[in-house]
Amino acid sequence: MKTILKVTLVFALAAFANTLFASGNLKVNILPVSSEKAVLAVSTLYNSNFKISIADAKGMIVYANEKTGPAKDYLEEFNCAVLKDGNYKLKVVCDDLTSERPFSKSEEGIKVGKEKTIIKPFFGYKDGILRCTYLNFPKENLTLYFLKKNQLLYTRELGKTFNVTEGMNLSRLEKGNYEVVLSTGDQEYSFRVDKE
Repeated sequence: MKTILKVTLVFALAAFANTLFASGNLKVNILPVSSEKAVLAVSTLYNSNFKISIADAKGMIVYANEKTGPAKDYLEEFNCAVLKDGNYKLKVVCDDLTSERPFSKSEEGIKVGKEKTIIKPFFGYKDGILRCTYLNFPKENLTLYFLKKNQLLYTRELGKTFNVTEGMNLSRLEKGNYEVVLSTGDQEYSFRVDKE
């Protein structure tokens, strides 16, 4: 009876929390119910499909689920008994947004870390101008690389700037295939430029 009451209370709190989270596009949380159970809570501003996964410390996927069909809020009771004691990462991918939340499971229970939201950068090339914009929510050190045939032509340290807007005039470069890479430390995003 106590477990049912706890689960009901957690679902009610998660629903309330999701309404508070409406200021963001994607929010992910793990709400521990007991040392063996938790509620996975996902909230989006718009009805969208998303993929949920849990990976262990080695990056091996131990749980995966895909939510298809319109839903703003998603709650799922998760049986943590299937997990060994250790560190894990809950990851939700929704369109160009990714939200991650680390957590650990031990005899003391489930401890949840801070959420990290990542939006894929925008790259564009038109009229000889290459553009890159990125919102650096995690405030990680950023580096921009420009390459041709895997040979580094240009690099720029961008620091921990939140709002990155970079432009490069490529009109004087010779024809060929180029690649621009934005490195965020643990993630790299690339864009191919075919200059004719």
